[in-house]
Amino acid sequence: MIQPPFDTQTVNLKKKRVLVVDDIRTDLHFVGKLVAGFDHEVILAESAASALELVDSSVDLIIADGLMPGMDGFDFVRSVRETAGISHIPVIMVTSLSGRKDRLKAVEVGINDFINKPVDKVELKVRMDSMLKMKEAQDRVREYQRELEHLVEKKTADLNATLRKLQAVLNGMNDCMVTLDRYFTITETNHAFARISGKSQSALKGLPFRDLLVGQAQAEGFANLFSRPDVTAEMDMEFSQWGRKIFSVLATPMEDRGILLMMRDITEKKQADEQRARFLSILSHELRTPLNGIKGFSEIMLLDPSSLSENYREFLGLINECGCKLEAIVDELLRFVEFYSDMDEPEELDIRLDHLVEQVLDTLSEKISTKDIRVSVTAQAHMPVVHGKNEHFFEIFKQILDNAVKFSPHHGSVEVLLETTPEAFRFICRDQSKGIPEKDLEQVFDSFYQVEDYSTRTQDGLGLGLTIAKKIIELYQGTIGISSRPDIGTTVSVTLPRPS
Repeated sequence: MIQPPFDTQTVNLKKKRVLVVDDIRTDLHFVGKLVAGFDHEVILAESAASALELVDSSVDLIIADGLMPGMDGFDFVRSVRETAGISHIPVIMVTSLSGRKDRLKAVEVGINDFINKPVDKVELKVRMDSMLKMKEAQDRVREYQRELEHLVEKKTADLNATLRKLQAVLNGMNDCMVTLDRYFTITETNHAFARISGKSQSALKGLPFRDLLVGQAQAEGFANLFSRPDVTAEMDMEFSQWGRKIFSVLATPMEDRGILLMMRDITEKKQADEQRARFLSILSHELRTPLNGIKGFSEIMLLDPSSLSENYREFLGLINECGCKLEAIVDELLRFVEFYSDMDEPEELDIRLDHLVEQVLDTLSEKISTKDIRVSVTAQAHMPVVHGKNEHFFEIFKQILDNAVKFSPHHGSVEVLLETTPEAFRFICRDQSKGIPEKDLEQVFDSFYQVEDYSTRTQDGLGLGLTIAKKIIELYQGTIGISSRPDIGTTVSVTLPRPS
């Protein structure tokens, strides 16, 4: 509750303007002298009609006779109460009337107090002070209310200006924006969504969002997005009804239990990725034929080293080593194409992920031993199973752990943590690498992106590992995040929802 900046019980009764109205001149001047003796300014009026001409907002109190010819005191007060600017002035009626009916009438027209004739000086002073205190307190309250109204008007104008700017920003966005209430009914949209849907913003408002969906795939996709309204979820989805466009849809919960949908058109990006994957597939297969010849003939020649000079044996060894590296690169390209283009739906197989992590570490044991890296795995005693394809999860952990080992220094350490909650499973990998600059964190999942500069990098690879891992994780409606601190290390966290 807002408190006024003053005490309404403590007021300063400085000199006030008091209007005295009475048709009997002797009574008029008698009351006027009493009021003047209280150190107030007195205005005298011998009739109600003349009093109405004299009264204005500067008057602080009216003392009026009840019985007057023509317009009596009751009609006079009624006129005051009906006139803007003076309706709040308190009125004391001086009267000889004492009947219940007359007093009820006085209250009805808005008379605040009474004093009987003959007027007693002390009683008049007490009643005047009471009315003037009430008037001054009410004046301060009204002033405070005016200040509050002005402040509210200013804040409202500022808020409306901000809302107009925000609406202009939203309408200028290329991304589509839709807000839904708790019943999934559209409450707001921007111009981009109106354009893509072919409906006006006013027509979209109040429309159930499901009325815009076509087909079982879209219905199921949004059912998954909305299944947990308290959690942010993201999904790529094709909309055949909007020109077969593909959108990345991000559903974010709002405080009023509604949902904010942000939809970005990624059709061109998806098409470019698919074309790139097809190109890499052709390229990889075409590279294998000459690669097999290079490796095969070099290995045959090395079978009889006595027929070769020491220099030739060294050259053939280098040729064979380069062939092995090239073969690893081709295998990585083919694996990327396989996981990007031909990924199947998850199979419902039970997989103990702690066992799977151990299998991955076995395949990396040579690298771990060569760099003398200490690897620790911490898992809960009763690690539940997840459902999916064994090779999918194997690939996720292999890519993450291989990076951790690859970029960790000699004699470093890698920590693996497996956690479970009622809703999700978490795989966390921490290493002691040099770290990733903050500017590169958002791009580490992009295809072929490498943090190390090409001219100075020390590690082999095409920068496809985390891209493959992210694609598989998204297949299982999971998320992957990465954080890093220079010269301290990098942490990769994978969260996968537990199967229902």
